[in-house]
Amino acid sequence: MTPFEWNFPTKLTYGPGRVSEIGQIAAQYGKKAMIATYAKGSSLDPVVDKVETSLRAAGLDVVIFTGIEPNPRAQTIDQATELFVAEQCDLVIALGGGSVIDGSKYIAATAFSGGKSWDYVVLGERTPREYTGAFPIISIPSISAAGSECNAGGVIQNAETNEKSFSRSPYRIPKVAIVDPEILQSVPMHLTKESCIDIFSHLVEHYLSSHAESEFADRMTEGMILCLMDNFEKIINNLEDLEVRGQLALCSIFGWSGIQALGRLGCIPMHSVEMPLSAYYDLPHARGMVVVIPAYLEHMADAIPHRFAKLARRCFGVTETDDLVAANLLHVRVREWFKRMDAFLTLSDVGIGEDKFEQMAEDVVRMFPGSAPESTAGPRPITKDEIVRIYQLCK
Repeated sequence: MTPFEWNFPTKLTYGPGRVSEIGQIAAQYGKKAMIATYAKGSSLDPVVDKVETSLRAAGLDVVIFTGIEPNPRAQTIDQATELFVAEQCDLVIALGGGSVIDGSKYIAATAFSGGKSWDYVVLGERTPREYTGAFPIISIPSISAAGSECNAGGVIQNAETNEKSFSRSPYRIPKVAIVDPEILQSVPMHLTKESCIDIFSHLVEHYLSSHAESEFADRMTEGMILCLMDNFEKIINNLEDLEVRGQLALCSIFGWSGIQALGRLGCIPMHSVEMPLSAYYDLPHARGMVVVIPAYLEHMADAIPHRFAKLARRCFGVTETDDLVAANLLHVRVREWFKRMDAFLTLSDVGIGEDKFEQMAEDVVRMFPGSAPESTAGPRPITKDEIVRIYQLCK
């Protein structure tokens, strides 16, 4: 088990109807709040009104920024940041999914630290600008997927260059996450399916990213995967089940909290491989992960077969004793699970051809370079040609 540091500073406020407490919670952190959310016309409009009413009743001034995209654009986030500074806000209320919460992290930290949001992302050999602090963030997730409501990460897209990247900073960890299953209840079927697979992508990546062993982290991760699988089946049979929505919310939050990686941190190329799909085709991230996961598992099974085999046996019923054979069954069982949930997708299903495979692979190795030439980091260096092969397996 490798050395680590971990904490979980976000206060979780969970329960049906608890969004109504936003005013009294926010009053502890600021006096003028920006509500950052999607464009008007979504199912969240009544929730935005409720949040604004609660904030004003608690004595806060309110500015509302609408229009954050499912793949949040750096240019949009910069507009929001300019408004935040001009209005002298001192608090961000992130109301939406991972894209809104990620975007809100950039608003809060860039408004405090200066510059533009894209200055801070990982981008090849460039040294990212460092944050000096951030205004407080309160997250109200509208979907259980990325777990962004309680972590330091954030992904944005540069619409001018067709690049998508990320940054992390402890300054940007939300102070409070209000997890209200009555809000999560409104997520439609296709987004519910994709979000469950997004949760799985976070759990499986760290499990399969390192040769290091940490039985504690393994058991925590396996438990969350099994919980996710059980509740995935339940939620597609009853989208309005508040109890199940709550279980999925916890899988989302703790699946990307760091607790699933204690003692065996590694590189996570699966998301890097997906990012160009979103950047070039505006494919929602979770849908991109649905496409990429089985192909990635198929191609990478021989990288650390004992880890792939362990997951296959403990979570997917594989009984083969030979590690390499068991490892190569993992992608088979995962595909079967996706199909059983009527959630399996290929690049053809989402209307993406192979004309940009080479360019996308070049972007991955340029933006996220590994130790070997023309490669990205992983449990072993993954070359540009291998990334092209993964895209081909996605067809």
